[in-house]
Amino acid sequence: MLNISPFSYGLIIQQVYDNGSVYSPEVLDITEEALQLRFLEGVRNIASVCLEIGYPTLASIPHSIINGYKRVLAVAVETEISFPLADKVKAFLADPTAFAVAAPVAEATETAAAPAAAKEEVKEESEESDDDMGFGLFD
Repeated sequence: MLNISPFSYGLIIQQVYDNGSVYSPEVLDITEEALQLRFLEGVRNIASVCLEIGYPTLASIPHSIINGYKRVLAVAVETEISFPLADKVKAFLADPTAFAVAAPVAEATETAAAPAAAKEEVKEESEESDDDMGFGLFD
């Protein structure tokens, strides 16, 4: 009929020029992972700036709430104000050993061997200090 056949064309990038700088074409190869990482980095930067200046955003609100709760707990610990979660913190600060997890028996035998090793290290240090005979590096 019209004797029109499809054709294709392409472009091969040799160099990329931007604001006076010349780059190789590999700078245009951006993966989705790299794009996601850059986006998350931007969100973190926005959240940290907003958190620092006190401007509430969706990214900074969770951190603001947690920081406020930490301040409330600090006030409750220093004063006589009490609420259920502050009581747990006060109990922990009063006796931290009550919340310690029981250590395995194997660790107890390792700690018994540790003092002997520490004594050997002390002996080695005293020998090294005798080597300089009271003269320092710049004396």
